[in-house]
Amino acid sequence: MSARRRIGAIACALALAALACIGQADPTLAAASLPEIAAELKSRLAAKSIQVDTHHLNSQPIRPFYAERDFRPLWVGRMDGDRQAEQLVEVLRQADREGLEPTDYAPGSIAGRIGRDSSVEMAELDLLLTHEILRYVEDLRNGRTAPRAADPELFVNPRKLNRRAILEGATAVFDLRKFLAGFVPANPVYGRLRTLLAEYQSIAARGGWPVVPKGRALEEGMRHRRVKLLRQRLALSGDLPGAAVGAATFDFELTQAVQAFQRRHGLEDDGVVGPATRRALNVPVDERIQQVIINMERWRWMPDDLGERYILVNIAAYGLQVIEDGWPLLDMRVVVGRRFRRTPWFSGRMTYLEFNPSWNVPSSIAEKDYLPRLRKDPTILARQNIRVLASGPSSLREVDPAKIDWRRVRAGKFPYLLRQDPGPDNALGRVKFMFPNAFNVYLHDTPKGELFSRRVRTFSSGCIRVDRPLELANFLFKDDPNWTPERIDEVLRSGTTTRADLANPLPIHLTYSTVWAAGDGVVNFREDIYRRDALLGKALFGRAYRSAARGTNANLANR
Repeated sequence: MSARRRIGAIACALALAALACIGQADPTLAAASLPEIAAELKSRLAAKSIQVDTHHLNSQPIRPFYAERDFRPLWVGRMDGDRQAEQLVEVLRQADREGLEPTDYAPGSIAGRIGRDSSVEMAELDLLLTHEILRYVEDLRNGRTAPRAADPELFVNPRKLNRRAILEGATAVFDLRKFLAGFVPANPVYGRLRTLLAEYQSIAARGGWPVVPKGRALEEGMRHRRVKLLRQRLALSGDLPGAAVGAATFDFELTQAVQAFQRRHGLEDDGVVGPATRRALNVPVDERIQQVIINMERWRWMPDDLGERYILVNIAAYGLQVIEDGWPLLDMRVVVGRRFRRTPWFSGRMTYLEFNPSWNVPSSIAEKDYLPRLRKDPTILARQNIRVLASGPSSLREVDPAKIDWRRVRAGKFPYLLRQDPGPDNALGRVKFMFPNAFNVYLHDTPKGELFSRRVRTFSSGCIRVDRPLELANFLFKDDPNWTPERIDEVLRSGTTTRADLANPLPIHLTYSTVWAAGDGVVNFREDIYRRDALLGKALFGRAYRSAARGTNANLANR
């Protein structure tokens, strides 16, 4: 037998021996110890909360697993128990790689009890292993906080985890680290945020990036000591690769780097370091890390599989993409809800389009926007091609707005339906994209195309206005011979309201990401326009949370 084959045979024998030890009792443990440990476990689990050192363990989720086995330990007393405990400590101490807090999972308390032989400490070790594995997996998959608890407007439901399967799997594997890695969210957006977190944690460990002091705007052609700091700052964030960071002259290469930074942060890319750009540059890396962790938390709530082909709307970035096989095939600007009529965050399925839609004015808009104006001038409806409809014996009937005493109509008891007929001035434009939901939110065209040129695009009443709706419609029907571009044009020219069903309903995800890394690796940051980062940051970090967008939000409010 060759040396290589002998080494392979020895390695195989060792692996088989190790595998054979999994789950077997440790012969060095006295038989009398197991009943003592079981008695200690039963006693501890009788209480709702178990205190181990400074940690409080919730006994309710884990008690059934012990009761079913007459409170015999799950981990201690086995040949591989200490090894698995050591592997778990290694994973928990690195929980910050996943945007989690290592001290939440008591790795020090676990490590301190490995190898101890008293029944109390062994029972505590068993409880810690069981409790912290479940807690870690729960946090890793579903987040540290419930979506609706952090923000009432997050309409997503965490996935249900099979705790029994988790414990059965964890106690049966040879490599617990590999087993737990299988619970890391597989969504590619999360994966790129995870990589970004590691990069920023490394920058923080090296002292962070320098502050660019206040002063006159920096621009091409200038020579100043602040330019050196600007170069160092942009080099650390990857915007100025391979450049001379010690130079004090603002040259064309630095202009390009500033423009790249500005684009990544949703700023005007003029290449000039004015107040808004300087504020974004000077957000400390620790605050950016918190922002990344907040967005990782959100993506834990999202499914791993968004669909082979789907629509992704990022409310915070005012953008829409159609993704197919992981690649964006369409990318366009959108207008989203005002801050007091925020666009909700949820997932749905787009099922049909409507060409030449009429607009049934939502009751909230009718009461808040139209009613005060109608009390002063009932003719405004005719100028906007809006009819007033009231309930009749069998159907809606049209009512002359001039014959209504609008002063007697009260908000909350608005008895009419306002309907805007199809036409060039219709608020929904020529097409709307429907994904039925409880919020009455949809995508649609708009006659106000000039709004798409604005940097901040919070102008709607909650629905989403799309920059290039016909391009999106033609793309959605590209494989449907019944809805060719020519047929769509013909229907639009007719002016008749027409429904067009999608042969294959398309997943659509309305999200809120203030940090993301594109497929090409470019990292983007956006302002917290709805203060959703602030709410989630408070839930995750408490008083330790510092908003990375505090300066830019103040600037946003003053525009």
